[in-house]
Order: sequence, then structure tokens, then C-alpha cells
Amino acid sequence: MNTKTANLIDTIKDVASSILEKDIALVKGFSERQVEAISKQTLIIKAGIASGEIENDLIPFFLDGLKAMVTNFINTLKGILKVILEKVWNGIVSALYEAIGILPF
Repeated sequence: MNTKTANLIDTIKDVASSILEKDIALVKGFSERQVEAISKQTLIIKAGIASGEIENDLIPFFLDGLKAMVTNFINTLKGILKVILEKVWNGIVSALYEAIGILPF
């Protein structure tokens, strides 16, 4: 492998890493808050069932709400990750265009 190829590989890795490190930190903070909220809600439901405050006929309602929280969390993560991957794609393509000497889009 020649030096130019090695330099271009390093540039691609740097672009991807830079975007991923910054954005993954944001995702990590978001996901930690969401998982904490889901965990707290689960424990509240458990305590309500144990104390009798949540009666048997209402358990499915609360479990559906819990499922909805998880579904929303996962869907939000999918959307965020899609945006991150798009940023990585744009960054890599821009680096490649620059290496060719063409202005990026």
C-alpha cells in the first residue's frame, strides 16, 4: 500500500470516528435517561401491583403503556442512528471527493 492510499484510509477513519464519537455521546446520554425512566416506571408498576393499587384488570393497561415507552425509545434510537449514519456517509464521500479534487456536494 502506498502512502497516498494509507493517508486516505486514515482520513476516512478520522472523519467517521469524529462524527461517531460526538454523536454517540449524545445518544448515550439520551438512552441512559430513557432507560432510567423505563426502569422507574417498571418499578412503580411492580409496587402498584404488589400493593393492590393496580388491580388485575388494569395490569394489561399498564403493561401496554410500558411497551409503548420501549417502542418509542427504540424508534427514536433508530431515527437518531439513521441520521448519524447519514452524517458518516456524507463525511466519507466529502473526504473522497476532496481527495479527487472535486468540491463536495
